[in-house]
Amino acid sequence: MINANIFVIDEITSDIALYIQNALEKSEASEVTLSFGSITGIKILAGMGPDIKIKVTSTGRVNTDVRSEFISKGINQTIHRVYLQIDCIVNILTPFETIERQIGNQVLLIENVIIGKIPSTYYNLEGINGSQDLLEVIE
Repeated sequence: MINANIFVIDEITSDIALYIQNALEKSEASEVTLSFGSITGIKILAGMGPDIKIKVTSTGRVNTDVRSEFISKGINQTIHRVYLQIDCIVNILTPFETIERQIGNQVLLIENVIIGKIPSTYYNLEGINGSQDLLEVIE
């Protein structure tokens, strides 16, 4: 049996989500300088004309999810991993449009190697088709 301390995992998950959300809320507007020709959207005018300063602000939200996986390693070992999936949906606000982007990352929280008993016999039956082939191998 594997026992994970769910209270510690929940605390880490909550702390990370709050830290990211606070960082998004505290981000200040930044100033970007674009030429007037670039703002028009006409490719031939890109980079031409006077410079215009534009303020860009970002807002967003954070979603977290705890995920678990088991990976077989050999005949008597299994790796158990617990991940924290973090997804941030960030909105970049400009005077012309709002751009929404999703940023995701996975953080490994726990990794356990489960070691079982070594079996006295081991049969690798990969590549055997049907019950007739299996009976021929056993005989």
